[in-house]
Amino acid sequence: MIIYISSGNGVAEVCRGLWYFLQWLDKRYDFQLIHTEVANCPKGYKSITLQSDDSRFKELEGTILWRAKSPFRPMHKRKNWYFSLSCYTQREETTIDESRIVYQTMKSPKKGGQHVNTTCSGVRARYELLGIEAISYDERSQYRNRQIATARLHQKAYNLIIENASQQQKQQWKNGKDIKRGNPIKVFETDRFKEVK
Repeated sequence: MIIYISSGNGVAEVCRGLWYFLQWLDKRYDFQLIHTEVANCPKGYKSITLQSDDSRFKELEGTILWRAKSPFRPMHKRKNWYFSLSCYTQREETTIDESRIVYQTMKSPKKGGQHVNTTCSGVRARYELLGIEAISYDERSQYRNRQIATARLHQKAYNLIIENASQQQKQQWKNGKDIKRGNPIKVFETDRFKEVK
């Protein structure tokens, strides 16, 4: 499962809320941090992407409220800062079936001596169902380059999942469909990010 946490419009206070929220999650949930989009403020994230098999993340899906004075604008009246969490299951079409990968060997286009120029040790791996490909000339061994190209192909497919989740979340924010300011799933308070039960 991919978990995408978004600050929406990227206001500094909300980005700080995401930073606190990641610390809070780290103490309570099992996940792997995939990507963070760093904000223009210290200790802040515009978005966070996680991967996890922890089904409890589903209980956090929706809008989250951090109630606190602005750490950046002391005279600012607003105290409610909203962000959202969405869960995406890995779809079948973004999972690579290795039996359907097409491999092609080739000579390296790089300069580098007799071995590079005379052998077909480079490998291109293509996966037509997703329209992606990966190439490796890193090693002198064709077998090793095949392994590297395959690993890169898996990474590209994985990146598609993250990109799709990110685009979908941004579209939801743009359309205003995901912001439910009156009904947050979780509420936190103060700069200690204390959960309100």
